[in-house]
Amino acid sequence: MDGAHALLVVLLALDGVQAAVALIAVAHGRVRKRRDDHELARYSFRHAGLLLAGALVLAVPLVLGLAGVVSGRTALWITVGAEIVGVVVARAVLERLHRAAHA
Repeated sequence: MDGAHALLVVLLALDGVQAAVALIAVAHGRVRKRRDDHELARYSFRHAGLLLAGALVLAVPLVLGLAGVVSGRTALWITVGAEIVGVVVARAVLERLHRAAHA
C-alpha cells in the first residue's frame, strides 16, 4: 500500500465519520421537534443534509481512486479541491441557516 492509497482509506473513513455526525444531527432535530422547537429542528435537519451530501460527494473520488478507476494522486487532488469548495459553500449555507434559526 503506497502513501496515496493509505491516505484515500483514511479520508474515506473520515467521510464515514461525517455521515455518522449527520445521523446525530438528525437525532438532535427529532428531539428539538418533539420539544416544539421547530426552527432549531429545521436547522438540525438541514445541517444533517449538508453533512451527508458533503460526505457522499467527497466519497466519490476516494472510491474511484481506491478502485483504480483514477490514480490515487488524482483522486486526492480532486478530493482536496472538492473539500475546499465544500467548506466555502457549507460555511455560507450554515451562516444563513443559523441566522434563520435564531431570528
